[in-house]
Amino acid sequence: MTREADRLRLATVSGRALDGTPRELPAELPAILTLVIVAFRQRQQRDVDRWIDLAVDLGMAGTPLGAHEPLEQAVIEVPVLGRRYLGARRLIDGGMATSIADPEVLARTITVYTDPGRFRRRCGITTAEQVTALLTARDGTVRWSATGPPGSDARGSLAAALEAGASDPGHG
Repeated sequence: MTREADRLRLATVSGRALDGTPRELPAELPAILTLVIVAFRQRQQRDVDRWIDLAVDLGMAGTPLGAHEPLEQAVIEVPVLGRRYLGARRLIDGGMATSIADPEVLARTITVYTDPGRFRRRCGITTAEQVTALLTARDGTVRWSATGPPGSDARGSLAAALEAGASDPGHG
């Protein structure tokens, strides 16, 4: 499920948080180490939520809301939609925002409208059929990754990656 991913980088993309804030990724990642949960299908939300629950349980900030400086560790979710949906962004993002309604969740959910296949290739994501979790440094370097829902080894593996990243003087 997990693998070393130091050679990978989060693709540079423009997005918008569901609270309306424009975001450039990876330049505006909220933390020194950010767990970026990437989803390509609405049906993947349950797995996204499981990753977020695990990250928060491990002490990662569940939202960038209220942070005035970069956080040490945070988790965000990034739904990636095809450019063909860009004309319906207001409807799609508005529908998601209305159903969520929690300001903290709205601030951590950044929708990206781009070419999903190109995005996956640039990030080293192997499938759009499952979520991918990318532990990403502020420079966009992916330090750890996992595909699919968090399995039995996810907690220990992610905790070890967070510990390794925290002790790496070059991680900021």
